[in-house]
Amino acid sequence: MKKHSGGLGNFLNAVTQTAEKNEVAEEKIIYVDIDEIETNPQNFYGLRNIEELAGLISVSKLIEPLTVIKKSDGKYKLISGHRRRAAVQKLLEDGIYTERKLPCIVKTPEKIRIEQENGDIIEFDEGAVEMLNLIASNRGQREERTIEEKLQEVKYLEKFARALYNQKEKRRRGRFVNFFAEEILNISKSQLLRINALEKLTPKLKQAIDSGKISETAALEIATFSPQEQEIWLEKILAGAVKGTVQEIQNLKKPIQKISAEENFVSMAEKNTVRQIKGVPEKIEDPQSEAEEWIYQEKLTFYQKMYAEAKRLSAAESNELKAAQWKIRASVVQYNIEELKLQHKKSNDNQ
Repeated sequence: MKKHSGGLGNFLNAVTQTAEKNEVAEEKIIYVDIDEIETNPQNFYGLRNIEELAGLISVSKLIEPLTVIKKSDGKYKLISGHRRRAAVQKLLEDGIYTERKLPCIVKTPEKIRIEQENGDIIEFDEGAVEMLNLIASNRGQREERTIEEKLQEVKYLEKFARALYNQKEKRRRGRFVNFFAEEILNISKSQLLRINALEKLTPKLKQAIDSGKISETAALEIATFSPQEQEIWLEKILAGAVKGTVQEIQNLKKPIQKISAEENFVSMAEKNTVRQIKGVPEKIEDPQSEAEEWIYQEKLTFYQKMYAEAKRLSAAESNELKAAQWKIRASVVQYNIEELKLQHKKSNDNQ
């Protein structure tokens, strides 16, 4: 299995000075009953391909040592090896495997204190260090991770990376984003920026990437859309109405962006504005409120006309791609209508 050669594990070792050199060099393997090994509640990595791993273990009879920490009640908590434990548990339940004791390496997480250039001390308690080791182990063991798992890694590791970046007498030149990407995550700066951009995707889009239904590159293009637009695009791609290629999305992004209702309202206001004040009284009690109500009604009428026209063109269009685009436009306008009504209601409620 290919392992990451990134610096997270090395940095953890470098800043942890609690063990003697001979203890670091000789990590002893002990055998622990599977019932004495508990899963880690902090673990956010999924248990995938368990049957496949169980098959490999049943044939080879080889299990790479799990990494655990000893709890106060005498049991052990996993740092790495959740998939291996689950695979062996399945083999035991199926009656294929009888050996209940698993090889384990016991770690003792201790606090990490990192002095900063400004004299401050940033401390990571045992729980935080446990999480850092959990991530380091899983990044080393897993070739494939989901989008959400990558986002969680970035989230948890950023604070640690910043503490190392600003460490006293070890401040590194260059931008933090480069240090974080290249020295901690062992990826390029562009890859880190891509991961961060994917955070804007809806859960369904993230799942579609993980399942291979849409490419990560194409998803990055869709990430600039609103959540509602993302869902519409995904439905069209899954239904085969559009291919969802990067080029296809790029070609249609400008039309989507041009649907800005505010811009269209301004450009078409001259044509649509009601020029008279109906039933002019001798005195207007609240000119400001009257003007705001006029603007609201004008916008609402304009949006409703846009919505009706987009729906009509969607139904009349023979080209599937163009029809899909008109549906997206109609959905965006409909969203603006609901937002406008909500804002108007809030404004009236506050008066």
